[in-house]
Amino acid sequence: MKIMVCGKGGSGKSSLTVLTARALSKDHKVYVIDSDESNMLLPKILDAEPPKAIVEYLGGKGTIFEKGEVNLTKALAKAGKGIRLDELPSEYTSSSPEGIRLLTIGKVREFGEGCACPFNFLLRTLLKNLNIEEGEVVLVDTDAGIEHLGRGVEEGCDAVLAVADPTAESLELAKILQEYMAETGKRFWLVVNKATPDIVDIINRKAEEMGLEVTGTLRFDEKIFKSCLEGVRLEAEEGYEDAETILRRANVM
Repeated sequence: MKIMVCGKGGSGKSSLTVLTARALSKDHKVYVIDSDESNMLLPKILDAEPPKAIVEYLGGKGTIFEKGEVNLTKALAKAGKGIRLDELPSEYTSSSPEGIRLLTIGKVREFGEGCACPFNFLLRTLLKNLNIEEGEVVLVDTDAGIEHLGRGVEEGCDAVLAVADPTAESLELAKILQEYMAETGKRFWLVVNKATPDIVDIINRKAEEMGLEVTGTLRFDEKIFKSCLEGVRLEAEEGYEDAETILRRANVM
């Protein structure tokens, strides 16, 4: 299964990606694809070394559009087999202590180097042609907002896990994602993150008014907050329990 973790900036996509990956790694082979071109935190909280970016494997950001989707697919795949993440050269993946494999699409790091469009194009091509075997799960930690939706990246996924913090903006983005996934017949789940007891009822009521069904809630966890603040391996208390509950409700565990 290929799952995209989506939401506004700061909603907690990376934290939920890591918690979900750890929960699923008990019974699945899990890959995490870092497709956020600006955030550098994911390898640190996953406790994995940053791998070389896949865009470098293909000759750099400037060559992506020149190659086109067909040639890009051929460059990533072995003939007739589709794209297999475990067949990429070893320097383009790293591993967490739990055996979760991390890949990175690419990062914007130089002044004037241009937009992140090639990264979205690369991710879209990768997901559409990815060959997943039984027992494998691919989690994509996306860039902030829904620009990837406009570039058709979701075409290659099986499901979207939308993360909403307690803001109206988060719910509006989740509504757009839900409507698109309904049109395509793909699965959609909504998780409310950073939820304190005094706002749970409010946000659930707001979601219901918008026609959104909340799959689960990730309670505010001070250990998660501190891990992200310090940029170290993600630690959690309630977060682990909540992530497993969410996955069971989504029928993924």
